[in-house]
Amino acid sequence: MNRYTCIFLLLVLLLCNSCFEIIEQVTVKSDGSGSLQLVLNLSKSKTKLNSISKMKTINGHSVPGKDEVTKKINDLEKTIKKTAGISNVKTILDFDNYIATLTCNFVKVENVNAVVKNIADKENSKNKLVEKSYEYNTATKIFSRLNKVSVKDNYQKMSNADKEIFATANYTGIFRFDDLVTATSNKESNIAASKKAVMLKLNVLDIITNKKSLENKITLSR
Repeated sequence: MNRYTCIFLLLVLLLCNSCFEIIEQVTVKSDGSGSLQLVLNLSKSKTKLNSISKMKTINGHSVPGKDEVTKKINDLEKTIKKTAGISNVKTILDFDNYIATLTCNFVKVENVNAVVKNIADKENSKNKLVEKSYEYNTATKIFSRLNKVSVKDNYQKMSNADKEIFATANYTGIFRFDDLVTATSNKESNIAASKKAVMLKLNVLDIITNKKSLENKITLSR
């Protein structure tokens, strides 16, 4: 997987056969500003992770200690805070339950796209950059969750032991709005009864292998 996928896979560097969930929550106001929360939840595997944390290597990979992970997250937070249009950046590492959380506010969704690029630049990533993750047109009232980069080739190069961590992994995307949702393009997504939120739940492996997509065009009332 790409190194610049924020905090999502920093703890998964433990590379055990673990169950984890990625939760993405985006709230967008009518003017395009809003907030973002990203959560990596490995709590279902904490017993196994507690054992692995005492090891030096697993599947040929070094097991990062708490200090190493904390430093990486702190460096990540500093990079995010320097991005124009981003504010109220906060990261939380719960080592007891193995949950990592990142939250921030943005002036416009393009600021979040800039965050990903800035992290990639800092990490000197050789992988193709995610050009855009989000778009919001205030005139047409259309919000788009994009997925322009495929990581299938990266996945295929992994060992079978490393691939196993994605077998039971899940992704949940929740998108909230001030305005009513009138339509979504992704057939896997569901509109809430309030008509002001959209949920998308997918298996991470299906996303990686391009069987299913994160992409979704959400049309709001004008």
